[in-house]
Amino acid sequence: MFDLIIKNANIIDGTGLPSFTGDIAVEDGIIVNRGNDLGEAKSIIDAKGLTLAPGFIDSHTHYDAQLTWDPWANPSPKLGVTTIIIGNCGFTIAPCKAEHRDLTMKNLTNVEGMSLDVLREGIVWDFETFPEYLDFIETRGVGPNVAAYVGHSSVRVYVMGEDALTRKATDTEIIKMQTIVKEGMISGGLGFATSTFEGHNGENGVPMPSRLADDKEMRNLIMAMSSFGRGLFMLTRGSNTSIENIRKWMEGSNRPAVVAALLHNPLSDNSTFKVLSDISHATDQGIEMWGQVSCRPLSMEFTMESPYLFEGIHSWRPAMECSSLELYEKVLADNNFRGNLVNEIEDNAQVRLFNGDWDKIIVREVYNQKYQNLEGRSIKDIALDSNVQPLDWLLDHALSDNGMDTLFIAMLLNSDEKAVGKLLKHPRANITLSDAGAHLTFFNDAGYGLYMLQKWVRENKIMSIEEAIYNLTGKQADIYRIDQRGRLVPGQYADMILFDPDKVGVSQSYRVSDLPGGGSRLNIDGHAVKGVWINGERVLKDMNLVNNSKLPGKVIRGFHA
Repeated sequence: MFDLIIKNANIIDGTGLPSFTGDIAVEDGIIVNRGNDLGEAKSIIDAKGLTLAPGFIDSHTHYDAQLTWDPWANPSPKLGVTTIIIGNCGFTIAPCKAEHRDLTMKNLTNVEGMSLDVLREGIVWDFETFPEYLDFIETRGVGPNVAAYVGHSSVRVYVMGEDALTRKATDTEIIKMQTIVKEGMISGGLGFATSTFEGHNGENGVPMPSRLADDKEMRNLIMAMSSFGRGLFMLTRGSNTSIENIRKWMEGSNRPAVVAALLHNPLSDNSTFKVLSDISHATDQGIEMWGQVSCRPLSMEFTMESPYLFEGIHSWRPAMECSSLELYEKVLADNNFRGNLVNEIEDNAQVRLFNGDWDKIIVREVYNQKYQNLEGRSIKDIALDSNVQPLDWLLDHALSDNGMDTLFIAMLLNSDEKAVGKLLKHPRANITLSDAGAHLTFFNDAGYGLYMLQKWVRENKIMSIEEAIYNLTGKQADIYRIDQRGRLVPGQYADMILFDPDKVGVSQSYRVSDLPGGGSRLNIDGHAVKGVWINGERVLKDMNLVNNSKLPGKVIRGFHA
């Protein structure tokens, strides 16, 4: 007798092959049979009219800190995600010495939009090294399956202390970092992750440590990762890091690289496609590469107290370096600062998070009711009515009564549906970039998989549902070398999602206050998800998390070459 049979389902098995109607049998968390009339089971679910698919593998998350207080990695499992990859961009919390905890948290507060109070209240520091971190979350338990990168910035700080934020490493320090990377890989690390992106800055605008690494350091750490014949290199690329740079770093490693974040910029229409073309060329030359793309428009909420969208702009640095509100306000009022900033924003040769499209920044909510008439309007329109430049209006408003608290929403990149559809169909595209666990006050894209099925399959019809499911499951398992996951075939773990394909989708984001210490975050719900199973354990039923104290996930430590 099996533990579970799901019968009469429309099965999309994650291989990309056509769907079929049939049954799936599960025993001890493993799919052991599929077909029809499979026999008896302790639990039988009739899924007639519904689609059964592998659970989504979310390959770009930042749940590293959250997992220490929230082993379920909410809200991902209720959105069909059964496996998460953490440590992206190299922003991890291990290894970390006790004396560097505050520095690590302050950097995360800035670069990943996390509340410092929440991190101080929430992170359980029952570890120091990367292997100890994996042991900690494995012993305590995890809801979804978790795979983890060894993070460059954390490794740098562990070896170099605060010098990691100011200079390149010495040969001796590189050797010590190589040892840590190797130890991380031996203990079960997925690979090595880093960032050279200009928008990745820590406290007071100081570049994240990985941005100070030179070519020698990058190459040596990649080679350390590859010492055991496996591992992936993950990079969030800055504008000065070409695919050719990455190709040279990777030579001789015989390992793949995944490059983030490839988002369509309407002011530089061909730039992202050029990067994908370069990735294809590198792959043809023998260095396997993938480009991480998103199926969602990049939008985020922000206030001028914490305007993340400006942080990749060099001229914004004086504002980021301010140690007090008084100094910050003085900088915002400075005409030279404003002139430098607007000149850089209007330079179309640069490609960044924000590129001067003021019509896409909308006033969502004002704190001071005398500005209530501004809600729902774009900065471009408000500035036109006021006969001022958009940047001047924004900074003047920030300096007005309670202007720092005005909430804006910015529709930044990936808004051109025709271009995004083309990105999603590219053969070297890796559809991901939820950033789940980070930027909690700005946006929540944890439901990108359901959005993919809603927007790009049902509404826009750019690909079949079988192709979309393959991109979200089997292809992810293949790129990241994850064994026994991503497909509904005998011998694979029973990570599954059951849904109504005619109604599946995601809600609008909404704010909740359930973080440690009462901190707020943006949350999102799914539509028409009838069930989610992780290693054969049901964790969601009719959009409600099952009240089960068992944490069914596994910390994945073994990957194929």
